[in-house]
Amino acid sequence: MLNCEPDALARLRQVAQALHAQREDRHRADALLALIGNLVEDYADRPPKQNP
Repeated sequence: MLNCEPDALARLRQVAQALHAQREDRHRADALLALIGNLVEDYADRPPKQNP
């Protein structure tokens, strides 16, 4: 899962952790967390890139 882009996954995890810690504007933080979850799910379903 997401083996081809470990740096991107690490950044998404950092953003998700920061959003979980967000106490103000909870609605916006929750919406962004849902978006990140969808991106990770969508990306995980893609077949890995093949190098020629």
